[in-house]
Amino acid sequence: MFLYLEVVMGNRSEDPLFSIPRKRSFKGLIIFLLIVMILSVSIALVNAFINRQVQSAQVSVTIPSLPSSVQGFRILHLSDLHGAEFGDAQEGLMATIRNLKYDIVVMTGDMIGPDGSFDALMDCLDLFGGKVPVFLITGDEDPPAILSTAHVSNQVKAEYILAAEKRGAIFLDAPYALTVGRSTVWLCPESVYTTDIDSTEHTMRYNLDLLERTPPTEDTEAATRAIQYWLDRLDRVRAALTAMKSTDLKICVSHIPFNTSTVRDVMYDELRDLRNNATPVSLILAGHYNAGQCQLPGVGPVFIPAKLGLYNADRWFPGAQALSGLSTLRGIPQYVSPGLGSAGIYTPLTWRFFNSPVVTVVTLTSRLISP
Repeated sequence: MFLYLEVVMGNRSEDPLFSIPRKRSFKGLIIFLLIVMILSVSIALVNAFINRQVQSAQVSVTIPSLPSSVQGFRILHLSDLHGAEFGDAQEGLMATIRNLKYDIVVMTGDMIGPDGSFDALMDCLDLFGGKVPVFLITGDEDPPAILSTAHVSNQVKAEYILAAEKRGAIFLDAPYALTVGRSTVWLCPESVYTTDIDSTEHTMRYNLDLLERTPPTEDTEAATRAIQYWLDRLDRVRAALTAMKSTDLKICVSHIPFNTSTVRDVMYDELRDLRNNATPVSLILAGHYNAGQCQLPGVGPVFIPAKLGLYNADRWFPGAQALSGLSTLRGIPQYVSPGLGSAGIYTPLTWRFFNSPVVTVVTLTSRLISP
């Protein structure tokens, strides 16, 4: 009996009862891996196709006090390009916007590539060819627009700002007035509302005085040029605020969206008479969130890092409502662009996933819009 057991046990690897399940298991594993590989490649190809197709959105914003001459005024809103290219010379972007109707273009920051390249932005600006006013602000991932340290050129503005201005863009560092019919529309950078002008000027003049007493170096000369630029900017802000009328339309242009607590900075403040000229604000345009960057169909955004500033901690599956689209904060409409490119702030999720790039035409109207 023991001999029989030894023979059976010693030859069990050759017994079909033992060998067949192993072959089937190995074959099943190969099939499973092939299925996973095919699905992964298919998802990657579909996502790459989605990322190349720039979508357009149409949004109407109701402003009850809108002057009749501004009725139907259209703003093409672009944001968060992050150096993305949609074909040669942005031909993919051109294919989307060529049939859109708009009166001005507003770019709400983070347009430069993560490596500092700005060719994609220049190609984007070339699409408009100076036919309509194009307004540009910078975002938190863009290089500094004003250079305060030593660099090759003695220019105070960064190279990409100068290149954008040569292509007709307006660097919006102070309120800018547009005449629309018999009305005036002001485009105001968010700093107009969040900066204490008098305190800022006092600090800058103090620092300028210190620099003028310091032996000149390349660094001190660059810092001096930057302070002089910002002092000139403050003068331009004051002049604009003085020229504004309460009946003028004011649009706040910001990279980072306002929330219910910060929006009070753009509301009426009777203690600051000069800044009151920039209120009330009729619309806020912003970007920054890239609509969550990575989305799951039917679920929405996957992850929002705390450093985006929307929540106090990292949040998974936050919902899409706060990340893009039109909302109202204390009676002020705010439109947050879904964006075009992908932001490094989402590291390691540094690509758009099932999240189409979008440009938006925002139309102003005094008519109530049915939900």
